[in-house]
Amino acid sequence: MPAKRVSLQVLFTIFVLILSTGLNSFTVIRKITVTFEASDGLIITADNYINSIENPYIILLHEQNSSRGEFSNIARRLCKMDYNCLAVDLRNGGFSSSISNETVKRCLASKCPTDYYDVEKDMLASIYYAYELSGKPVILFGSGANGSLSLKLGKSSELVRAVVAFSPGEYFLPELSIEDTIAGMAKPVFIASGKPEIPYVEQLASNIDEDYKTLFKPQLGEGLRGTASLNPKNENNSEYWLALLLFFKDLI
Repeated sequence: MPAKRVSLQVLFTIFVLILSTGLNSFTVIRKITVTFEASDGLIITADNYINSIENPYIILLHEQNSSRGEFSNIARRLCKMDYNCLAVDLRNGGFSSSISNETVKRCLASKCPTDYYDVEKDMLASIYYAYELSGKPVILFGSGANGSLSLKLGKSSELVRAVVAFSPGEYFLPELSIEDTIAGMAKPVFIASGKPEIPYVEQLASNIDEDYKTLFKPQLGEGLRGTASLNPKNENNSEYWLALLLFFKDLI
């Protein structure tokens, strides 16, 4: 491995540790599995990670065919940034980190619809639930297709303060263009992807107000798609975490 790359990795790791020192590292984070109801009556399951009842919420929205387990490790790290987290099982999910999607089980049993606008019902229910708990606007944190829907709802909902989207894309064409829908968005937005996706992500976000937009591009390697980029299996996950730390610190 080139010496320059090693030095960059060390620098990023040290910088993350320095920033983390000022975070609430020793708080006990409680995890409670909760349920609430979407507007069409489907019962939604979520894991509520509680740092402090006074903290605002980050709502964690997994990739398609996944579950709230996608955020098992990520949620606890985000909580140390002085947030609570709500990791939601959405009806377009599946299985992740040995955790099955309980919302999907109910949806299959009732034969509920799973088009994008039906998935939005689960997301909106999550926004209302978290807002009722804290009384503060939420941050949406979505991956893949559900990252795209996070951007869409982030623009339209007054209860959403900011959006984090990992590997969003045009998953719903021709019925829905995310690029057109989020044009003119004027809320803080953080978008990340692996290097192969960058041209598509840049186009998707091209009409978001530049003053609010953060497009993260990995420098230490090719990066990974979605939230896999934040996991230890990505040897360069520290640069993603550093960028997220800086984004969240600016919001506080």
